[in-house]
Amino acid sequence: MVKGAILAIGDELLSGRVFNTTSFLAAERLYRAGYRILEIVTVGDEKSEIVFQLKRLLEKVDFLIVSGGLGPTEDDLTNEAVAEALSLKLVPRPEILSRIRENERAQGLKPNVLRDKMAYLPEGAEPLADDLAVAGYLLKYQGKPLFFLPGVPSQFGKLLEEKVLPQLFKLYPPREAVFTKTLRFFDLREAEINQAVKELKAEGVEFGFYPVFPEVHLTITARAKTEEEARNRVLLVTEALKTRFPEHLFGEDGEELPQVLGRLLGEKGKTLSVAESCTGGLMASLITRIPGSSEYFIGGAVTYANEAKMKTLGVPERFLRLFGAVSREVALSMAEGARKHFGTDFALSVTGIAGPSGGSSEKPVGTVWIGLSAPTETVARRFLFPGTRYEIQTLTAYTALDWLRRYLLHDTLFPRYRFARED
Repeated sequence: MVKGAILAIGDELLSGRVFNTTSFLAAERLYRAGYRILEIVTVGDEKSEIVFQLKRLLEKVDFLIVSGGLGPTEDDLTNEAVAEALSLKLVPRPEILSRIRENERAQGLKPNVLRDKMAYLPEGAEPLADDLAVAGYLLKYQGKPLFFLPGVPSQFGKLLEEKVLPQLFKLYPPREAVFTKTLRFFDLREAEINQAVKELKAEGVEFGFYPVFPEVHLTITARAKTEEEARNRVLLVTEALKTRFPEHLFGEDGEELPQVLGRLLGEKGKTLSVAESCTGGLMASLITRIPGSSEYFIGGAVTYANEAKMKTLGVPERFLRLFGAVSREVALSMAEGARKHFGTDFALSVTGIAGPSGGSSEKPVGTVWIGLSAPTETVARRFLFPGTRYEIQTLTAYTALDWLRRYLLHDTLFPRYRFARED
């Protein structure tokens, strides 16, 4: 298998100020293309360290992808490091310098010698970008392709797809086809999925488990002589897991839970509204992040104070006085009030104690009532979610949306939940 490495450059990556997105993009895409990545290395803006890592990695790999350090500032040292590591000269590229001047004039900027240094590339470098205002070049050294890309994720990703991968395919045609699918689970622990995978005894298939709160993602990868063979192996496992976890496996690849719920609502021609207290609008935010959600989501009410619950949703004052805001009666009333107020087919309500304070022995932090108002019935359930305030709010919003998803799929108002205690 062709072996490569990824080298990311920048002090901001080592300090944690910026997430190393470029390495993530490259590793994920190269893996799916059938290439093996031996190392992912991150270094700061120190020329001696960049030189050391370039020399070291070139002894081990067939190709190298480097990101960052190509800009106009004094700490952008990649080109100087490349020249030193490979004993090459930095030579001016008139076409790049001309493009820099055009951009300066267009933006009303004065010429700057720091910007000019972007036009000095190691001898033999071939610019990758069609727009020479974007840094990036290919340098072949001892028959090995070295790709130097900008650290800006959008520019990096574009060049990776349009320039790097096509050239790699020409130089090193993949010897095997790779097919990968990601399954997304909610309300299911990693160990349960792992056990199910072990029992499948699927040969020629690789699995990866990735908790992505509040979900668990499972990647399924197969390698075969043809893409069809690899795909069939993955789909066989996928169908088996769908049968094993019909309620908990909610999506594939990039499908998000609100997206899946929205698709179901759209297919059935139904509408939704929400009434939120402890989540402070998180449910509505999750729903409306999905393009086209206006077709099924009518509106929501964030009724944080008791007065808002009474005025906006019509929650009776006696319910609040006798049972408290965090109660079955209030959750039911909030859901019914939202469905009537917005005129929707379904309504979800949440009221609870997200913490870190405000709990009691009867209603500890994490106590949440979720209500679901459907055309035929309104019900409410009590949950006890673990974690921080953020985690409790997130689990509350996801569980409410998932409850309606399961109802639309399985036509049951009382699906079983494993993640939290419930009544």
